Amino acid sequence: MDICGLHILQHFSDGGYNRMKCACSGYERLLELSSICPEKDASSEKEEELMFHNDDGSCQLVVVERNLCASDLCQLLALKNRVAKDMSWTIVEQWPELGLERSLEDHEEVLTVYHNMEALGKHTDKRFVFRKDFRKYEFFHSPQQFFPADMVDPMACDQLLEPHALQMLVTSAEECPEVGSHVWVREANKQVWSKVFLLLRDATLYVSHKVQVVSKLLKKTSNKTGDVSELQALARLSECNVYAALNARNQFRAPTEFGLCLAGGRAALTCLACESERSRNCWLTAMRLAKYGKQLRENYRAFKNKQQMESITCSVPSESVRSRVAMDFTGSVGRIVEDPQEAKAIAVAEGYSWKRRWRPSARGPSLLKVSAGGLKSGVHITQPWFHSGMTRDQAAQLISRHGTVDGVFLVRESRSNPGSFVLTFKCSGKVLHTQIQPVLDPLRDSVCYSLDSGVTKFYDLLQLVEFYQLNAGCLPTRLTHYVVQNPTGPLYAEKQIIPSSF
Repeated sequence: MDICGLHILQHFSDGGYNRMKCACSGYERLLELSSICPEKDASSEKEEELMFHNDDGSCQLVVVERNLCASDLCQLLALKNRVAKDMSWTIVEQWPELGLERSLEDHEEVLTVYHNMEALGKHTDKRFVFRKDFRKYEFFHSPQQFFPADMVDPMACDQLLEPHALQMLVTSAEECPEVGSHVWVREANKQVWSKVFLLLRDATLYVSHKVQVVSKLLKKTSNKTGDVSELQALARLSECNVYAALNARNQFRAPTEFGLCLAGGRAALTCLACESERSRNCWLTAMRLAKYGKQLRENYRAFKNKQQMESITCSVPSESVRSRVAMDFTGSVGRIVEDPQEAKAIAVAEGYSWKRRWRPSARGPSLLKVSAGGLKSGVHITQPWFHSGMTRDQAAQLISRHGTVDGVFLVRESRSNPGSFVLTFKCSGKVLHTQIQPVLDPLRDSVCYSLDSGVTKFYDLLQLVEFYQLNAGCLPTRLTHYVVQNPTGPLYAEKQIIPSSF
């Protein structure tokens, strides 16, 4: 099936908002799929062998049982792909021909979702993709980048400006932030894209075409129990699945590329176009919270508890490990070190000596020469965030493609300044490049690295990265997730600091 464009026939201004009239025969196929009501038990099979794709083109066949939820399947696929298990892995329901996709929640049963997909479009290309989505639970401990102040209910903004107020609201099981903004909407029974004001309240989406009097409407409905009769109910999120459009401008000839589709409920299909990626991220997060709020928090805590239990189980030493003792080989013969403090001192000294072997010292004019040569084989080359030989454009493309939250980063060698390195990271929707300069520490007679002209110095890149994962320092954001490239293709990993409240 080919989705043809929504051909723009008319574009004019009407009463403070814009309309774009469109027609598309391919769009009718999307409406047809959305109008089909899949049976709950579309198949009696207790298990089926399903294909799961990776973004690098590889795939795995997995036997999926009826009650297998997405979180357990992610752990199984992590083992098959030989990648670290963490909570950012997700299963994506993808419809390539329609240009739509959504991430399954951890509690969803994958086989049930598959049967529903089959019932909706037996002859339409569809697939499951195993992928990392850093947005999955990041909003719990960094809600500010997902709920910008200009989209949160203005009547509540003063309260949310208080420290931790927004985070308390997001992490509570009682309610979801009330958000609103201008969006473009194309309802299933209409032939135009209309600019409206969209409001999310109590898991229901409301719209107002009277954009010029939105502030008046908000004041009248500022009380949660207030009258919303002047707003038109668009959809109840409990009845809908929310899909992101891969490129709404190309697929549906929407006014912008940042599209959303609501499938199900009273309106069989509703397509939205947001004004920016920032706005779409806010709507996606708010809709997830409104629909699954309490369940999302339980999913998050369940994964953390399972992770802690596995770490406790794995930390029980075997008998051979218990029998190990500290040894000192500095004399003519080895001796057992029984004093715990002496054993600790020996371990620290050995660790420091090992690091010194990776940090050759340099003097004066030879600083860059030693840095470019001797340190080229330093400890950073073993780190998953280090990308040797990557150009500026390649780094920018990689971060742009996978930088869905602030702090996604990688470190690469500088081509314009040999001997230096570059930290490439995402912040506020932009890809930034910061030079990591080698500087000479005269007190220790060694080469150090710095992002702020020597004010804060580090012995190696590993120490530098670990510091900025904990502290923003001179950067506009703390480093949160790193991007990994394996020989078989791009896979993603993260190093994030979880607040103690979770």
